[in-house]
Amino acid sequence: MRKKKYDLVTLTDVFGVSYNKEVLQLIKQGCKEVLNISEADFERKFYKEAPPKKVKSNAHIGGNYRSSGGDGKSGRSYQTPTADALVDEWYRTRDPNWLYSHPEYFWEGLACSFETSAPFVAVNLVKEFKYPRYDRHDAIDPLSLNWNIFDWGAGVGLTTLILAKSFSQSTVYYNELNVEQVTLFKWLLQKSGLTNVEIIYDLEQLPPLDLLVGIEIVEHFQEPMTFLRPLLDKVKTGGLFAHSSYWESETKMPTLGHFRTYNFDGDIRHVDKNRDIYTGFRKAMDREKWEFLNWQPFQKKPRFYRKGEKNV
Repeated sequence: MRKKKYDLVTLTDVFGVSYNKEVLQLIKQGCKEVLNISEADFERKFYKEAPPKKVKSNAHIGGNYRSSGGDGKSGRSYQTPTADALVDEWYRTRDPNWLYSHPEYFWEGLACSFETSAPFVAVNLVKEFKYPRYDRHDAIDPLSLNWNIFDWGAGVGLTTLILAKSFSQSTVYYNELNVEQVTLFKWLLQKSGLTNVEIIYDLEQLPPLDLLVGIEIVEHFQEPMTFLRPLLDKVKTGGLFAHSSYWESETKMPTLGHFRTYNFDGDIRHVDKNRDIYTGFRKAMDREKWEFLNWQPFQKKPRFYRKGEKNV
């Protein structure tokens, strides 16, 4: 086995296996045992396929766009046809309650977590702690910390498990709305053997936090600060928020759960106006007295903020 360049936890480490295909086999087993999804159904609804060639399309609401996956629903390697079938209804209704309670949304969450959020953003978060890119800050050993960490809207929880394994002396709290994803996470948590994870159903029960993690979740609320602010208030002064959002996804490919415009407490921002949406979010965080840190993880995912003192 090739020696790792960096000492970082991956999904294979979480489950004590050698290859990602073994992790996927575990997920498939869990789906069968706790969600009653047959192997045939799993392979029909979640399978690997090279994305189609990039093309221009005018099928998307808002006019022409270049899809990162051509006429597919995503540029990811794993295809989710039954989740993709929800896109048109999502564009028609923009109803989050309908979308996140829909059983087929499970596959969208699984694809995002398995291919992007866990192996890339969560690992990047830990890597920036241990091996600061461009030496923008002192290295921080996650094993030396006894923190309360909340992984907000964590889907099937693969990010949660990587964080829990990496910050093994800390407590990591998990939360998700989609019932099917929560059910699978409970099974995966048991298989991992990790004991420093707690599932939270009522966010009011969260303890004071040292680190709030929001990986591909903030952009799922059209008025983000309304939902984010109560969680920011849970973070201790001096605590951190690790944030990653693909705000402009809907301008590049059909996307579930995202919006074209966002309302930051009356400051309306548009995803198709260059960096307008990023500026809007950063200004909203500044109004909340959160300092944007110039840490530079690979591809700037996640970005980090530190909580300052609020004016009384």
